[in-house]
Amino acid sequence: MLYDLIDHDLIDVVNHDIDAWEDAVKITTRYLEQKGYVTANYADAIIQSTYDNGPYYVLCPGIAMPHARPEAGVIKTGLGIHIFPSAIEFGSDLGPANILLTLAAKDSDTHIEVIQALSEMLVDEENIAKLTAAISKNEVLDIIKAY
Repeated sequence: MLYDLIDHDLIDVVNHDIDAWEDAVKITTRYLEQKGYVTANYADAIIQSTYDNGPYYVLCPGIAMPHARPEAGVIKTGLGIHIFPSAIEFGSDLGPANILLTLAAKDSDTHIEVIQALSEMLVDEENIAKLTAAISKNEVLDIIKAY
């Protein structure tokens, strides 16, 4: 289900380090914007929400799910998966993250559906380790194929 739910064009392994979490958010949302999932201001909405509310979307060490409210520019539901070579510091007590699952959810029902599908994959620490070590988009696709 997850494999079919995700637009494969929204998956990438970023081959350069990012110093600022804001830049990582802009990179990941650019994919969503270019494919018509969000408007141009979606990245700014995530960034502002982080300033206002903290890095609430860091799920566990190594994994963050940046997102903003649907009215902040979501056109249709999409999920980007981006693996960065080095962990990015968001200021969370859970630590930095190098796996960014950038979510654009049109409504709360779809939001829950995507999170449920992701949680099945991420409950297995071996999958997290494989994602962290992935060096190509095809490796990421191979990991999510089972879900």
